[in-house]
Amino acid sequence: MLRSLVGSEMCIRDRYQRRVHGEKEKVQKFPTVRVYPPLPIPYFDLEGEPTTQELTKSASRYVQSNVIEVNSANHDTFISDKPSVPKVLLFTEKKGTPLLFRALSVSFEGKLFFGIVRNTEESLVNKYKVKEYPQIIVVKASEKKTNTYKGEIKFSPIFNFLNVYSEAFVPGGESVSESAATKSWLSEVVPELTNDSGNDICFKTEGALCVILLSQDKPEKEHLDTLKQLHESFQRKIDRGFKYNFMWLDATAESKFAQIFEVEKYPQVLILNPGKRKRFLIHEGDITSEALADTFEKIAGGNSLPELSIRKN
Repeated sequence: MLRSLVGSEMCIRDRYQRRVHGEKEKVQKFPTVRVYPPLPIPYFDLEGEPTTQELTKSASRYVQSNVIEVNSANHDTFISDKPSVPKVLLFTEKKGTPLLFRALSVSFEGKLFFGIVRNTEESLVNKYKVKEYPQIIVVKASEKKTNTYKGEIKFSPIFNFLNVYSEAFVPGGESVSESAATKSWLSEVVPELTNDSGNDICFKTEGALCVILLSQDKPEKEHLDTLKQLHESFQRKIDRGFKYNFMWLDATAESKFAQIFEVEKYPQVLILNPGKRKRFLIHEGDITSEALADTFEKIAGGNSLPELSIRKN
């Protein structure tokens, strides 16, 4: 008896609230599904049958994404930057960023950084020993061991898994947009060496030699592809003792910097050691993977780089 009275009251109240709210929102028919995107985008009513698929399709486009595209060029920066913040990596074979992962990145904004890695990034796939997709891995800069999620690919269980790491981190209002990995030149395999990018990709890097392709204007695609191939090759061979950062420089736009090396013809490749006593070597030969690899072998074999002499005008 009590249950039926409560049920009747709830039904009457629901009908009343629907009528009042419907008049306020100028709803003409029931049921009506209305989507309220973030301001200033106006709301709209969903047309047709309100199925789960249609609801998701209509609303998902307005879900913010705090996910960074991570590749072999910016991976180290992404992991090491703001070391107290745990990093969440999604390895995937698909294009785009899944709605579920975008939603998680918003839910943990300020507590976790989210990155997405494509299956084409062989060096990272091998580094994390990824065998199947999708795979979610939590990485902490202070720990060598990573933590792999092994449950269902659904929001709630993944949220609960990640929540453990977010609670262990004392939030400081960190935003993924503040990560150094968001700088465009750190997401490129062969970025342009400029006044803005110089410290990040060459001059302030530790334990790496800078391989600089000098050209007048932007280099030819063939030469850029050669450096990309070498980057991939040396990323896989981590036992060589030398790390190489590949980049290009517009000798016309950065004429003062280019003049330091007294290059007489373009395009030209030089290898620079950005340490305290800056040393460099001009590559002699064609700009091919084989010829450049030979030069790298000579350096690894003990060929010293002459010290860079900077003349003051």
